[in-house]
This record gives sequence, structure tokens and C-alpha cells, in this order.
Amino acid sequence: MNEEKKNLKAEVRKLCLTHRAALGEGERRSKSLIIQQKLQDLPDFQKAHTVMLFLNFRDEVETTDLAEAMIAYKKKLILPRCAPKGILLPLKVSNLALDLEPGAWGIREPKLTNEEVNPLEIDLVVVPGAGFDMQGNRLGYGGGYYDRFFMRLTPLTPRVALGFECQIIGQVPVDKHDAKMTKLITEKMVYDF
Repeated sequence: MNEEKKNLKAEVRKLCLTHRAALGEGERRSKSLIIQQKLQDLPDFQKAHTVMLFLNFRDEVETTDLAEAMIAYKKKLILPRCAPKGILLPLKVSNLALDLEPGAWGIREPKLTNEEVNPLEIDLVVVPGAGFDMQGNRLGYGGGYYDRFFMRLTPLTPRVALGFECQIIGQVPVDKHDAKMTKLITEKMVYDF
């Protein structure tokens, strides 16, 4: 990636995260509940047996209740763990209280002792992001973890981003290695790409 594109991404990321941070805690919580319900209503989610989810960090869409519900409904919950060289490890989680520890940047991650799951077995991947556009582009946090991980999935595995409407911008700056989302869920809409 050239320096100009890198700087543009950093600028846009900062703007999107500022918009997200401006949401109050109560507003973020209520909008998160709407987003969680929209995800659970998706046919892709309902038929999925093995779902990779993220646990919210800072002011992302809240997903902890959703993770608990997935465990209760006997879906196979996969959470990512950041590993060296920008790799995401898909690890099975059966109990949020016992199977997690603080990982990179203080993000709740599965312990390394959890079972690693073959990415080809994952039926649906749910991801966070800093910003999104209406072409299915996602602006991540700059590490490229998810973009590298998407290459390990089957081409038909749905990639669903969760975000707030305030994170949508006209055009996300992208590179050739940036993977598009199949859906974006906000408090207002399920956008299908």
C-alpha cells in the first residue's frame, strides 16, 4: 500500500471512529440491541451451525449478549484470537466466563488452549469495522487481520459487518487485498451487497 493511501485510510478511520465515539452509552446499547436482533433474524444466521463472531471492544456494536445467546442455542461459537504475523486464529468458545482472557490491545480473546476450528467449517463470519460504504467496502482498524482471514474461508461464506449508521461514508478507500462484505447491519437497515 502506498503512503498516500495509508494516510487517507488513517484519516477516514479517525473520522468514522469519532462519529461512533460520539454515541452515548445508552444510545449505543439500544442501537446494539436492534442490530443484534436484525442479525438473529437473518436466514444466513438462522441456518448457520458454526458462526464466527467478535466480542465488542470500546464503543463497537455490543455483541456479548449475542455470544451468550449463541451458546445457549447450541450454535458453535467461534471467536478470533490475534496471533503473530497478522493471523487470526478461529477458536471455539463454549463458556465466556472460562474460555476468555485479555489479548492484544486488551480485547477479550479465546485462550490458546481452546480448540482451533478449520475456517472452511465456518458458516457465517460477523465482523466489526471502523467505517463502511454502500459498495460493501469495510474499513478495518489497520492491521489487515480480517482481510487475510477471509482468504481462508470458502468463497460463499457470508461476511456480515455490524456497525452504526453514523459509520457509513460515501466511499471507503480500498486496496486490492481489501475484501468486500456480503451484508452490513446497522440499527436502521440490513444492507445487502
